[in-house]
Amino acid sequence: MSRKNQWMALCSILFSLMMIFSVAGCAKKAVSGDPGTASDKVVIAESVTVAQSGSAVAASSETKSGSAASSGTVTEYTVKKGDSLWFVAKYKDIYDDDFLWPIIYEANKGQIKNPNRIYPGQKLIIPRDGFSMKDIKKARKKAGAKRPYTPPKGSKPPMK
Repeated sequence: MSRKNQWMALCSILFSLMMIFSVAGCAKKAVSGDPGTASDKVVIAESVTVAQSGSAVAASSETKSGSAASSGTVTEYTVKKGDSLWFVAKYKDIYDDDFLWPIIYEANKGQIKNPNRIYPGQKLIIPRDGFSMKDIKKARKKAGAKRPYTPPKGSKPPMK
């Protein structure tokens, strides 16, 4: 077999394997820069609840969270598979600052024993106010942020 035929056979085998993996879903999927907005997920989940139950209680809970979602802030987050406190704090509608995960941890210490381990289905409370800039800087320092300990531009820290 000539060298040219060997290369063509090898390339066709590699191409076939790539096609099989991409069709079978074994290939890594592309990840967008935005990890998703939890407020969209909250509104969708609640609208499904309203559609299924049709009760006024579900509709009133939608309007409460809907106002928080429309302002771009979330006060409660349900952990999804693959989440960590770091990722949750980084979501644009939560804090948009991954170094603020200690604030979420402190608010949920009753259900989180180890900040490195959170589980799908856990409902985390997301503090929205009551913190001074000193508290924010302390949390960022605890998370390992470099100096200066100021939140990045555009973030939504839970300040007074």
